[in-house]
Amino acid sequence: MSEKEKPASVVKSKRKLSGTQSGDAETSTAEEAFSKVLQLVRQVQVGMQNIDPSHGLSGSQLWALWHISAHPGQRVSELAATLHIHLSTASNLLDKLEARSLIRRERRDADNRVVRLYLAEPGLDLVKSIPGPMQGHLRRALRDVPAPVLEGLIEGVGAVLDLMGEAPSLDVA
Repeated sequence: MSEKEKPASVVKSKRKLSGTQSGDAETSTAEEAFSKVLQLVRQVQVGMQNIDPSHGLSGSQLWALWHISAHPGQRVSELAATLHIHLSTASNLLDKLEARSLIRRERRDADNRVVRLYLAEPGLDLVKSIPGPMQGHLRRALRDVPAPVLEGLIEGVGAVLDLMGEAPSLDVA
């Protein structure tokens, strides 16, 4: 990818590094950043695994239920974008929740192509008993980060995702 093809945020971040550090220092900085990102990912994974297992659902299923409760009537594609998963993965996840009578899918449009998601009564009861993702350690920590640092984090993570070729998700959260 040439400099012209790279997103402006990536080029800007790269210039900051290359103007002040040697190649070895850049590699060291990149490795340190990778280590910190990996540490963060593992903390999130541990948090998802430590959710009370008594209800027999995975962290992803609980997260999906919480999002459906927060945004009733959303489309499957919107949920997939919010959870950062493929549409087919979302559909499989929803199949499991529907099999347990926790959600319902409704088609209200004239052509029946649009599927809207809602919690069923048992799903509503379950969501009331679990902490939502807004209560998680990561979200709480992010709310306490100073705005300039948080803006830099957003820009930096966005630049990395751009370089990795990740398509931007829909802003439905």
